[in-house]
Amino acid sequence: GLNVQHEANHGAVSANPFWNDLLGYGADFIGGNKYLWMQQHWTHHAFTNDVTRDPDTTSTDPFFLFHNYPKGSPLRTTIHAFQHFYMLPVLSFYWASVIFNPTCVSVHHEGAEVAGMRFNNWYLKENRKYTWGLRIFYLFCTCVTPFLYHHWMTACVHIWFMAVVESLTLAIPFGVSHNFENSDRNPVEAGPVDWYKSQVETSCTYGGYIAGWLTGGLNFQIEHHLFPRMSSAWYPYIQPEVMRVCKEHGVKYAFYPTFYDNVKSTLTYISDVGSGAIAKEAKVKAN
Repeated sequence: GLNVQHEANHGAVSANPFWNDLLGYGADFIGGNKYLWMQQHWTHHAFTNDVTRDPDTTSTDPFFLFHNYPKGSPLRTTIHAFQHFYMLPVLSFYWASVIFNPTCVSVHHEGAEVAGMRFNNWYLKENRKYTWGLRIFYLFCTCVTPFLYHHWMTACVHIWFMAVVESLTLAIPFGVSHNFENSDRNPVEAGPVDWYKSQVETSCTYGGYIAGWLTGGLNFQIEHHLFPRMSSAWYPYIQPEVMRVCKEHGVKYAFYPTFYDNVKSTLTYISDVGSGAIAKEAKVKAN
């Protein structure tokens, strides 16, 4: 989830499309859906942190707010002031929200369509049968076979434990990448913006080689968003040059020495978003 399928579905594993296409099905072997993932993730890359077009920005609304909505927004309620305390419990349901999502039947991501992306083409229609078959196989292996070999209560615990571990393993690295203090929450709010600049200022990078090995290079989120089709093995090598160019052109480059520092910043941001401490005044549209 953090490496092989991610890079394959970005076309970064090999120059040969066959291998990218084949290894991209790794998403289906961990409970995801290759084609739904591509629709959502490619849209996310195109419109990072654009609240009207990035599906990830509003993916947990209204239970949990990632986006810094303006003052007076009906989406922000009293309970959100405590959302930094229940962030992990909410994210632990990520697996269930993917596994039991009816879109795995249509293989059509509405969020991507709302953003103006059109994926309903012959390629998708031709290959849906493979992802349907893999979903049935996955559900049988993870949600049926435990009951064949264990007491039903033990089986439920096994499934629950697997679901929580997988959810947090995937959701936390992605969550900290674009939700941190002083991140650009709506890059197109003031009008057209340089796409590369927005990719840097809506993302952050933490750690170094070791974190890269553990996350498949996703700790180098800035580098990944600038060069999504580049193998993550190269990110540590290009990071110093990316930082130099950003400094030269006055582009904010958010770097955290450790994963802990990034998580700390994310929790602070999530707390401020929930309480409304950093909420801006809502813009009034002219008649």
